[in-house]
Amino acid sequence: MSAPAPTHRQAWLNAYERRTSPALSGLAVVYLVTYSIQSLWHDPGTWWFTALVWFGAALWILFAMDLLLRLAVAEHRATFLRRNWLDTITVVVPQLRALRTLRIFTKNGVLSKGKGSLSRGAIATAALATALLVWIGSLSVLNAERGAAGADITSFGDAVWWAFETITTVGYGDYVPVTLGGRVTAVMVMFAGVSALSVISAGLAATLVKQGATPASPAQEVMDELRELKRMVASLQAQLESGSVAPSPGRTVQSAAQPPSPPA
Repeated sequence: MSAPAPTHRQAWLNAYERRTSPALSGLAVVYLVTYSIQSLWHDPGTWWFTALVWFGAALWILFAMDLLLRLAVAEHRATFLRRNWLDTITVVVPQLRALRTLRIFTKNGVLSKGKGSLSRGAIATAALATALLVWIGSLSVLNAERGAAGADITSFGDAVWWAFETITTVGYGDYVPVTLGGRVTAVMVMFAGVSALSVISAGLAATLVKQGATPASPAQEVMDELRELKRMVASLQAQLESGSVAPSPGRTVQSAAQPPSPPA
């Protein structure tokens, strides 16, 4: 049974997402660049820092309008929000909008080119997503912890070390977020990191299994099939010569020395 054809609203939404998703993903990457500059060279009060803050706010408004438009067109809004959880979180919690850069790996994203969860393209994509997640998590927790009382994460190096500890679920406990924003960032890094690392681990395991196996070449498979067919033909020929093959029902076997009776 074929799948039902999409309705007019769903068809319009699908076409809209195909056309706008690459551009919005590109803008998310641009925002990540400006966010990185703000985080690494934190200098409030300067004109360029203020300009980057306003640019980030304008992009957040654009992303919010895009999400609201698609939500209004979607027929099943609960399903839409569940499938677009990343866009929803980055709009509802503006402090996490840097995570929207991960949208380039989702459907219709500029890097969604993997052909299966265990393909080489998927493994490379998962590795790139993991590295990007470490970078975003480091910047986010650094901004959240900067200037907080009792904060352990006070430099970008500390933030990167914390991100690696968190994404691998090691958790030495030497660096712990003390702010709400830092802890929310930690939860996001944990969930996304475990998902990305599981894809990498499964892909590497599948690759090792394939390398350990010695599959036969196509020519070898053809030769094996020909040998099997020759063996079957030889067996049938031996049965015919020994007379062990019974005649078919409803038919009689005439002797070679007795000619057939002439027609009446």
